[in-house]
Amino acid sequence: MQNTSRYGFWLRNLHWLIAALVISLLTLVELHELAPRGSALRSGMMYWHMQFGMAVLILFLPRLIVRLSGKRPAVVPPEPWWTSIPAKTIHVVFYALMLVQPLIGVLMVQSGGHDVAFLGLHLPAMVDKDRSLNHTLGNLHSICGNIFLWGAVIHAAAAFWHHWGRKDNTLRRMTYSGS
Repeated sequence: MQNTSRYGFWLRNLHWLIAALVISLLTLVELHELAPRGSALRSGMMYWHMQFGMAVLILFLPRLIVRLSGKRPAVVPPEPWWTSIPAKTIHVVFYALMLVQPLIGVLMVQSGGHDVAFLGLHLPAMVDKDRSLNHTLGNLHSICGNIFLWGAVIHAAAAFWHHWGRKDNTLRRMTYSGS
């Protein structure tokens, strides 16, 4: 029997897996600048950044299907109608970024003249080497990454505000225990 006070098993697990991947890839891309250019550490950080990004892209479709097919548990006590607008907006932005950001990254790497592989499987080239396109995609990837980063900070802050400030069940709907 489904617990109607929480999101379903698959949505919760996909949420936290994708959250862990996004936090990891954002951390890697921020920290890679500290490693010397050309070093194995810096290359390794970018390799794992790309692997985690591709994993987010692969998990996006099951996440979207599960989200659209599942029932949303009610917020208790109910929140004011106007607070649902920013919540829905950030979720739409996250879903768009889970799809678009990894694709921009793949196109950026390929337009830089490099192959892209996920766990050793090479992806077909979608663009040729193009310095101008590479620069444009790099800027777009960076902007989207910053939106993802700040969106995640706002999302987490809002979840904690709901939990400790409003004292509603918003955060508990996506967790595994009753606390």
